[in-house]
Amino acid sequence: MALAALNPPSPHPMQLNGEHLLLAGDVYVPITELGRGKSAVSYLYQQAEGHSAQGLPLQLVLKRYCSTPNQTVPFAQALEFELCSYLRLQQANIAHPQLLGYSTTEYCLAKEYIPGELITDLLLQNALDDRHFRAILEMATQLQRAGWHIDYFPANFVLTPHGLYYIDYEAHPYNAEWDFAHWGIFYWLNPEGMRQFLATGDDRQHQ
Repeated sequence: MALAALNPPSPHPMQLNGEHLLLAGDVYVPITELGRGKSAVSYLYQQAEGHSAQGLPLQLVLKRYCSTPNQTVPFAQALEFELCSYLRLQQANIAHPQLLGYSTTEYCLAKEYIPGELITDLLLQNALDDRHFRAILEMATQLQRAGWHIDYFPANFVLTPHGLYYIDYEAHPYNAEWDFAHWGIFYWLNPEGMRQFLATGDDRQHQ
């Protein structure tokens, strides 16, 4: 499937000018790096001083695809998969960031920034309780009914006053082997393994 024909269309015109992001004609500047994945890095961006985008948020997340030691798919294919996954999340009607724009020439996308408590941080503080597990189990059930599973790694979830958000765009046709009960829960129940992973990058510490 060609990206040019892929739905959804980019909600707003978007391009990069050096480190500056132009979205719907407004200028955003980088604030900090938020995290790194297998083939992309996510950054927090904010409207440049003196700019006020109509209908756009003050802050957003820019995800840029780049070469990493763990990269396994071409940038164009990775971006296409995320856009397809975004449609799957919308169809499943779970809480996730709104897509604000994307570029098929610079291999990046912009999405809503969801402030809140990262589940990873709560896990490291031994602060997860029944409320958090009820929320993720409800989300997992809703996704299964819609026919999808997601990446249940704790770093992909943020707790807000409005509930639990899945802040990544990865979604696959449902496979019980990779659902929360058979895969994700082992990460959510292992704070020491998470500490070791953050220190070493070795995901075997989660098992």
